[in-house]
Amino acid sequence: CGAAPPWGPPPRLCTAATRRVTADALVRHVDVSPVAETSTAFVGRSVDLGWGRVYGGQTMAQALAACQKLVGGDFSVHQLSCHFLRGGDVSADIRFDCEVLSHGRSFSAIAVRASQEGAPILAMTASFQRAERGLEHQDGLGPLARGLPAPEDLPTLADRFAPHLAKVPPRLRQLYSAEANPLDLRPCEFVAPWDESVRAPRQAVWVRAKDPLPPGDEAVHQRLLTYFTDWALLGTALQPHPTAMWRRELQAASLSHSVTFHRPFRMDAWLCHVMRSPSASGGRGFALGEVWSEDGRLVASTSQEGLMRVRSTERDRPAG
Repeated sequence: CGAAPPWGPPPRLCTAATRRVTADALVRHVDVSPVAETSTAFVGRSVDLGWGRVYGGQTMAQALAACQKLVGGDFSVHQLSCHFLRGGDVSADIRFDCEVLSHGRSFSAIAVRASQEGAPILAMTASFQRAERGLEHQDGLGPLARGLPAPEDLPTLADRFAPHLAKVPPRLRQLYSAEANPLDLRPCEFVAPWDESVRAPRQAVWVRAKDPLPPGDEAVHQRLLTYFTDWALLGTALQPHPTAMWRRELQAASLSHSVTFHRPFRMDAWLCHVMRSPSASGGRGFALGEVWSEDGRLVASTSQEGLMRVRSTERDRPAG
């Protein structure tokens, strides 16, 4: 799930005139609708981004949307944790069955089970809190203070891919075009998904919605950030190894993912996901991330563990 990029150009999300995917279309994509016969179940539409499976960020964002609709507007999510149980089928809708685990004056916890045709594909627990004042600090420097380039000084991801489209499978080329991407992604360093060079397990990506988003709806921005955080995080754990995300012998998929929301933010303002991987072992990679605003506020923290299994090939076997 972590290998897929967080955007896509399915026809129903594109404007008729330009075929451009708008931010508003992405907002609709990560939303869910109630199931008529129950007050605790919702359904989300699946989209094929060209990978043949549902992008994990979509399932997480839709699961969060289901929890948000159940808990109500007085509470805001402060932490979510989920486990991916099996790959999602792009040809089937996803059902989200929610259960209120606790509901108090300050906090509310909700569990949600995402399933297709009765088989679970994701389990999430989300914790919500009423707004309150309290002690506050943050440790570390924002992206600009630590010397990372400003987003305006970086090429877009589409610009990075433009000279290399011949290396991109035909079914995926539209994904990397500017028109098909409602998010403006700008990696501080471009690591091509076929590049097997060894690098330090660190990277950073700026992100911003290309179109203005409706003011005042914090829940929408939280869904979009959740959707985005499944992109590139697991790949950070691959960088110290002589392999690549698109290497045929590599089997990579998200196993677990968490997001902790610290402070309010907007997805139509620049955010920087600063990522590092402290460990990989046992066929699994682990990565941590911090999401910073351009003015140096720590708005969220992320973590992900994923499968990173390199199958044996003739090239990998020792001579003799």
